[in-house]
Amino acid sequence: MYRIPVILIILIISFNFAYATTATVIRVNDGDTFDVDMKGKKVNISLYGIDAPESGQHGCVASTRFLLRLALGHPVNIEVMGTDIFGRTLAIVRREGNASSINATIVANGYAWVNPGKCRVDVCKDWKGIESQARKLKLGIWSGFDLVPPWKFKEHQGR
Repeated sequence: MYRIPVILIILIISFNFAYATTATVIRVNDGDTFDVDMKGKKVNISLYGIDAPESGQHGCVASTRFLLRLALGHPVNIEVMGTDIFGRTLAIVRREGNASSINATIVANGYAWVNPGKCRVDVCKDWKGIESQARKLKLGIWSGFDLVPPWKFKEHQGR
């Protein structure tokens, strides 16, 4: 008799529900991570599902500069998707008033890959399509860098 409500409660608690909040970007760390001021608290954000070139990798400076211009000082809406192994908040982020996410904008302009091992929501299929388009148009990092996906670069660096 009480089994169904108990099972429902356990299922509800065990799911990692995404939630949204607002903040202001106060520091850009690299092409896919930045810090925000969220109600007086500094929070490190890693853009969900994408991977920009790593420090020491071709394209890192260009992707970081792009994110600086796109996000620094702007109010953003943050859809929290979880946390990574470093404790960073994984999120889909939108500048206030924009329908497109910063994640998608970075990919569309050719400054990041969609990470196939970490992008697992429906919108990832759309992002993969815009990544292909950016590659065809030779935008951003696709314009001539000798590219290795960041997750492979980290493996070779022993990270």
